[in-house]
Amino acid sequence: MAYTINPDACVMCDSCRTACPRNAIKAHETEKTYVIDANLCNDCGNMSAIRCVPQCPSEAIAKT
Repeated sequence: MAYTINPDACVMCDSCRTACPRNAIKAHETEKTYVIDANLCNDCGNMSAIRCVPQCPSEAIAKT
């Protein structure tokens, strides 16, 4: 399952990026938001829960 970050809701707080164990979350090159690289994100693999979603204070991350 893929996750995306809503650029209109993202406040660039860096919480999601630092929580990601696979470094799949990067700053967008031209916009003030983060993006999730679907090739790197594995839904936190064997962990019991996705790490980035609960860290986002603006609830900008959603499953797509």
